[in-house]
Amino acid sequence: MLKYQITSEEFAQLEESQQGFYTQSGEVYQLAVEGLPQGEDVTGLKAQLDTLLTEKKAEQAKRRQAEEEKAREEAERLAAEGNYKQLFESSQSATAEWQQKYQALQQQVEQSSINQTAIKLATDIADGANAEILSEFVTRRLKLVDGQVRVTDASGNLTVSTVDQLKQEFTNDPRWSALIRGSQANGGGAANFRGSPTKEPKQMTAEERAEFAQRDPQGYQRALASGQFSKY
Repeated sequence: MLKYQITSEEFAQLEESQQGFYTQSGEVYQLAVEGLPQGEDVTGLKAQLDTLLTEKKAEQAKRRQAEEEKAREEAERLAAEGNYKQLFESSQSATAEWQQKYQALQQQVEQSSINQTAIKLATDIADGANAEILSEFVTRRLKLVDGQVRVTDASGNLTVSTVDQLKQEFTNDPRWSALIRGSQANGGGAANFRGSPTKEPKQMTAEERAEFAQRDPQGYQRALASGQFSKY
């Protein structure tokens, strides 16, 4: 219940809506009521003021509840958007991961097709370890295009040559004569890795030696050990 007169300490403890009913009078605060009869019973007036104050508090509580409900709905909306964004990003990540795996698998399939073609070509014109060594260099001249193995030149550009023509190219190239079956370099048969070559060791450029050693370290060491390739 409101008091007609309160101290400054009591005024400071009132809510802002309640402080509006008082005016300062010296060191105290009094209800701002015009025409207040002096010496008469003011109980009815105070009851009316209490009713107005209660209604005002109820209105403030209702407004505060509405604001809290609005804030809650906004928080739920933002959370829903955040969940959708997270779901979308997760989906994008999964798609990217699947694409990477697919590309890696596709590259393996392509490389497998190239390797099989290179090995078949090499075994058609060379034996054993010689074919293994030769296939490494044949692989460099092949590329898979639209599901078909195509022949390239030394620079990696596509040509109109067939695989059979590439086989003939390797057969007739004196650089590979030490590996080719039936060539003068190996005495008409497979190269003898335990013996000495029948001709001078094959000369390779530094770039060819480095690439050969990187692609097939064991094959390169066998070729060096057999004397088919010069170390210098």
